[in-house]
Amino acid sequence: MKKVAVLLLGSMVLTGCGSDESSDSRASSTYMGEIESVNTHADSMTVNAMALSLSSAQIELNGHRVSSSELEIGMQVDVEYDDGIAYEVDIDPEIVGIVSEVTANTIKVNGQVLNTAKDFTVNNFKGKRVMLFGYADQNGNWTINSAYEIGSIPVQDLYEGKITSTPTLSSFNIGTMNVNYSNADVDSDDFDKLKQGVWVEVEGSYDETSKVFTAYDVDVEDDLDLANAEVEGYITTLTLHNNVGSMVLNGKTEILITENTRFEDGIESSLKVTDKVEVDLVNYKGQLEAAEIELDND
Repeated sequence: MKKVAVLLLGSMVLTGCGSDESSDSRASSTYMGEIESVNTHADSMTVNAMALSLSSAQIELNGHRVSSSELEIGMQVDVEYDDGIAYEVDIDPEIVGIVSEVTANTIKVNGQVLNTAKDFTVNNFKGKRVMLFGYADQNGNWTINSAYEIGSIPVQDLYEGKITSTPTLSSFNIGTMNVNYSNADVDSDDFDKLKQGVWVEVEGSYDETSKVFTAYDVDVEDDLDLANAEVEGYITTLTLHNNVGSMVLNGKTEILITENTRFEDGIESSLKVTDKVEVDLVNYKGQLEAAEIELDND
């Protein structure tokens, strides 16, 4: 499900996961965040207070084409758009799997008990395949904000998180979950990066009996993939002195805050961990830099 985000500032070739090699002359911006509303009658959705038409959009979930009727409020999406028109929409859950337990404030998927921001017991999710959207803190503890049934779309199990053990040639742990990747598709560059502490996304199949996640695909998070995108997320660590420092979004994305960073009026003095923000990101000497930071007050 990993998607390379590119902001095209002129007539260029548009490339990305699932795109073809044809030339595309439109200028396109990238936004990664939650869907705020969906208008089925107008075939549109709203993200970042922008209403975007979906009439020309290619919408995908895990590489499978889906219709705009699958979109729901609270889903995390990667959107390429221009002038009020969405061209590519990738539904991007952090976790996919069969629900084995639900309480008022937790949900168990892929053998992992995850905290929830609301009560999902009324959704009758137990025994069903769901996609979960949320964020992790610096300790890898998830907070799930929204959850939806997958339905008939043939989506594999999926899990994201930091590797918490020293990887062997066949396995590593994400939290308490053991991942067997001996037969997984891993890019050579990603294979060399597999080590304790890196953020990975694994797709495959979780077995409730053996408690093992058999990965068919492993992707290592590359922060620079987000350069030139606008990203919504929760601050999970923050070091800021005289408006210079760094922060981490969603427990995984490290971002520099420099003298070049612009702040929404007055927020630099009040920013804190757990704030939801929207950040314009750029590549600054091989690291992600916040070009602009705004509080998300939805």
